[in-house]
Amino acid sequence: MNLTAILAVVLLWGASVFGAFRYGTDVGKDGEIAKNSEIKKAIDETYTKAMEGSAEVISKITVRNTTIQGRVETIVRDNTVYRDCRHDAAGLRTINQALTGESPTESTGDGSMPKTVTP
Repeated sequence: MNLTAILAVVLLWGASVFGAFRYGTDVGKDGEIAKNSEIKKAIDETYTKAMEGSAEVISKITVRNTTIQGRVETIVRDNTVYRDCRHDAAGLRTINQALTGESPTESTGDGSMPKTVTP
């Protein structure tokens, strides 16, 4: 075989490989551009439908101002718990007298505690 013929075949083969590579990358780019444009189109359609739907729902909202007049009820609960009794003898005697309804004049006067009353 002739050396120029072999060189021509190798050059043609190299050119065909290079051409196939260029064609493949161009097709790949075009395919990627087409895929991205389809995705963008889907996003735009979804956005448009969402805006239309929200505009329709918002347009149906009615604003009403009402004044409510009614009776206010207040419930007060008072649960007194004496956990730490820190009264002196005179203070405790006064509290016991108030609880039993005994007047201060009925006190024994000797500083002792009043007798407990059993029901």
